[in-house]
Amino acid sequence: MTTQRHLHLNLVANDLNLHQGAREYERAQGVPERSAFERLLEYGAFGDEGLFTALFVGDIPGMQGSPAFDGGPAEPITALTAISQHTEHVGLIATASTTFYDPYNLARLLASLDQVSDGRAGYNAVTSVVDRFALNYSLRQHLDRAARYARADEFLEVLRALWDNREMRRDADGHLRFHAEPIDHRGNHFQVSGPLNIAPSRQQRPLIAQAGGSGPGIEVAAKHAEMVFTNSSTRAGAADYRAALDKALIAQGRAPGSVPAIPGLIPYLGRTAKEAEEKLRELDSHVDWAPLAPMALGQFGIDVPLGDLTEPFPTELLPRPADVEATIKSTFGNYVGLYDWIQERPGVTVREVVAQAVGRGGATHRKFVGTYDDLVEDFAAWHEDGNVGGFNLMFATGSTAIREFIDEVVPRLTARGIYPTTPTDRPLRERFRP
Repeated sequence: MTTQRHLHLNLVANDLNLHQGAREYERAQGVPERSAFERLLEYGAFGDEGLFTALFVGDIPGMQGSPAFDGGPAEPITALTAISQHTEHVGLIATASTTFYDPYNLARLLASLDQVSDGRAGYNAVTSVVDRFALNYSLRQHLDRAARYARADEFLEVLRALWDNREMRRDADGHLRFHAEPIDHRGNHFQVSGPLNIAPSRQQRPLIAQAGGSGPGIEVAAKHAEMVFTNSSTRAGAADYRAALDKALIAQGRAPGSVPAIPGLIPYLGRTAKEAEEKLRELDSHVDWAPLAPMALGQFGIDVPLGDLTEPFPTELLPRPADVEATIKSTFGNYVGLYDWIQERPGVTVREVVAQAVGRGGATHRKFVGTYDDLVEDFAAWHEDGNVGGFNLMFATGSTAIREFIDEVVPRLTARGIYPTTPTDRPLRERFRP
């Protein structure tokens, strides 16, 4: 008998992904102010209640501006270790940079999170992109893309070796003891003897995730990842990405389809389409768009002059992704998502591009505006295609939007038979296996 394949929905627990008007919207709705950590605990509670496969916490390893829009939360591993003690089922995926960390230190930290959460930990490997952040980590300048990915590849090799060369073993005298072996790694970037001195959890090691959008990123993902975050904004784009990832998996001797792709999505919902659209307009009304305009393309290191916000966006000046893949300053997949979104909308205004790129939350990921039933139909269509494993969900207004999703969308998904009805206690790595 074939087991029903369910959608994986990850809950992104970063206030940086809120709509830029979210704080004023919360105030207007009478939502009380909470500290950064109180808001993180809310995400954890929603993760369990909404039967999300995992809680995903991204990381920006430096200050982007003062005052901080996201309230200054704890770094992901620390935050998720605390959240693990307030949750029972939801997976806990922490982001950390392979450029700024040392593999032995990170192996210890993530193994500890995996241990205290009883096998619910995951690691999202990123290479980092912002030049000024490199100066905080004793680097004279940021590494170029090729060097970052070469370091990331070796970094993940060391991490895996440290995690894999240890076990809990019942010895001849009947006692269960922790055993670990040296790895004696000597590479171009790292010299690590080992062994790792943290005992494994029941899943042996954390799940490895990666946001592979560029060619080098897909290669690293195909070699090491067990789940991939993407920026597929259309079903056709998701099919293309699935084909590219499967080709890379085969080249690594892995089975096609064995690594689920999880695109990002930020929903704006209502009982009717008009209600959803009015909600988005209300949020937009709280935003001063002009100061955000330089960030729309500046985040990618692309200099395109933007004039009057009401004028058409200068699409003809926007470089093709293939021409900037090697020089892009931010996530390549995010740029591809924004580029495709602009090309699909002739006559789009500068303000609309700014809203899509930074103002409406969720980076450049797909924004869905519609009814609860419309979203369920959308999810079902993508699920039926079989090119994605689910979605990485970001919510424009935090707790109020997540509450609405759990109350209105989750029951519809379970009734449709594409979402679980009960929580799972399986280790996180097992949950994402086909």
